[in-house]
Amino acid sequence: MASVSRHYTRHVAASVFFTAALPAVAAVLAGKSIPLAIVAGILAVTAIVRLVRLIRYPISQTVMMSRAIAMGDTMLHIPETDDPLLGQASKDMNRILASYRRDQNELETRKNYYERILRIMTHELRNTVTPIVSLTDFMVQNPELQSEEDRLESIGIINSQAHNVCNFLESYRQLTVLSQPTLASIPAAQIFGQLQTLLSSEPGYDRISFETAGNVILQADSSLLSLALINIIRNAVQATDSIQDAYVRVLASAPGGKACITVTNNGPEIPDNQIEQIFLPFYSTRKNSSGSGIGLALSRQIMQLHGGTLTCTSHYPYTVFTLQFP
Repeated sequence: MASVSRHYTRHVAASVFFTAALPAVAAVLAGKSIPLAIVAGILAVTAIVRLVRLIRYPISQTVMMSRAIAMGDTMLHIPETDDPLLGQASKDMNRILASYRRDQNELETRKNYYERILRIMTHELRNTVTPIVSLTDFMVQNPELQSEEDRLESIGIINSQAHNVCNFLESYRQLTVLSQPTLASIPAAQIFGQLQTLLSSEPGYDRISFETAGNVILQADSSLLSLALINIIRNAVQATDSIQDAYVRVLASAPGGKACITVTNNGPEIPDNQIEQIFLPFYSTRKNSSGSGIGLALSRQIMQLHGGTLTCTSHYPYTVFTLQFP
């Protein structure tokens, strides 16, 4: 099969030539030698069958690709060739298959992501609403057992829980209303200067240092990138609250010509099984956190809107968040 694809044009040309020439040869030989005419006729039929098979070859490759897509087969690879007729077609088919594989992987990733978000949302909402249901059931079923002071206390609890639900839903809404970034060429030093001003009055600011390795230019939306970095830096500062000689280092560089920003802290190591979990909305490694739990999820979404990535590695004594630009 590989030989057919590699020399497809040559095989087709030879089959066309014999298919066209052998009937005429058979007609000439018929007047001279019947056996030779029969042999020529057989060769002509063979050439026709061969030509039909060659014509069906690219069709069969296309059918194979279609079936692979229909059945979810992500492993199929069409043999590539330098043949002038099949070469570009095989490259295009493999490009389609590669795109299909990427789409399938992305869909599966998103499916798992949203399933986990749904579980978290269900858990959070149930925890918030259950006390309201229990309290109101008691109030409805036992009105005579409650004094005015008890009722006011109950109403205060219900009000507080209702606000918790609203705050929770508002946090989630922030993840869904991000606009497309307006990209511009911005020096990393300029972004860092803005961040220093914004963070200068916050607790733990003295632990933060900003550095640039040369004149790093970022293709970014200044407002969205600042929001992403503030979330990551605040997270790093909180992670080092109980650490002696704690620090948070923000570095802009461009290894290999591609800009990136790293935020390094010497806080507690994040276990491997939690590295991806921390980017889920409402997930936190701190039990008594007062934050919304969407900071890192929001930051990753901002980087994805920029066409880049946000990843985390954590090996004692360093945890590093990397914002990689395309």
